[in-house]
Amino acid sequence: MIMVVWSVVALVAVNLALAGGVVFLRVRNDFRARRWHRIEGRWYPALLDLLAGDTTCAVLLKHVETREVEPVLEICGRLARRVSGDDRKIVREFARPLLSGLSPALVSRQPERRANAIQLLTSLGADDEFHTEIAEALADPSPLVAMVAARVVASRKRIDLAADVLGQLDRFEMWSEAFLASMLASMGSQIAPELRASFSNAESSSTTRSVTARALAELRDVPASDIAATIIAADGGQDRTLTIAALRVIEVVGQSKHLEVVRPLLGHADSAVRARAASVVGKIGVVADSPSLVAAVGDMDPWVAIHAATALYQLGQLDKLRELSRSPGTGSEAALEALARGAS
Repeated sequence: MIMVVWSVVALVAVNLALAGGVVFLRVRNDFRARRWHRIEGRWYPALLDLLAGDTTCAVLLKHVETREVEPVLEICGRLARRVSGDDRKIVREFARPLLSGLSPALVSRQPERRANAIQLLTSLGADDEFHTEIAEALADPSPLVAMVAARVVASRKRIDLAADVLGQLDRFEMWSEAFLASMLASMGSQIAPELRASFSNAESSSTTRSVTARALAELRDVPASDIAATIIAADGGQDRTLTIAALRVIEVVGQSKHLEVVRPLLGHADSAVRARAASVVGKIGVVADSPSLVAAVGDMDPWVAIHAATALYQLGQLDKLRELSRSPGTGSEAALEALARGAS
């Protein structure tokens, strides 16, 4: 009986504690919301007056309280995204003396606050500033903070921090390789040397090398094709991810001299590698490659078959495709589809 009573008491205590926690969080969030609206109601109109020329940065800065620095910068950041040209310069001029006030936010225990601080620091500061802060954010334990910093580096085209970003690619598992590659390629051809170094580095992970290969392909970086061919020759197609990445580069910027490492992959054990190899042969191959592609059209994997049939079409082997389309073999459907695509 005593045990039952104590169990009931413990259960009630837990429920009360949970209820108290919910009430506390509600009160705290309401307080923060009211504080934010109060600060926004005071500073947003003041900043609009600044843009209108009715006041000056020096006058407004005198009224910024220490505890208001972060929310005021948040308002500046939002306003800077809505304006352009001289108006944006004015907002950044006002914000610049306040940016040092983000130091507590940069070391906050909350990843969201640290990420937001990096975003504000770089959007309101000069494009070539805060190297140390961004580098530290890239190495932040939180993938969220690191990714925000990486996007800042890409959007600002900070080549000086490119190597730091490449060193963190393995952490960004929640983002696709295609997204990461596009982010890197958006920095332009200036990042190509860093990408090539990472792609050719045997100590880098397959994921990192695959992402850098995609970025090099997007940039249509011709020197990367020789690196890709060297990788395939050295690896022998054992690393599936790396092999497909290298083939992707050769497909975009490769030359006929690279066929010697691509042709053997038409017989690779992995169907994805065989399909990609067939596509590459279609882009840089010669008529002499037709027999190998005809054999590939009969592949048991439909994906390989259609890639091989498309490659035959690209090489101008229409008669062979028509012949295959009339045959009772497994590649007839692939041949018909390639002919139909070409005619459309």
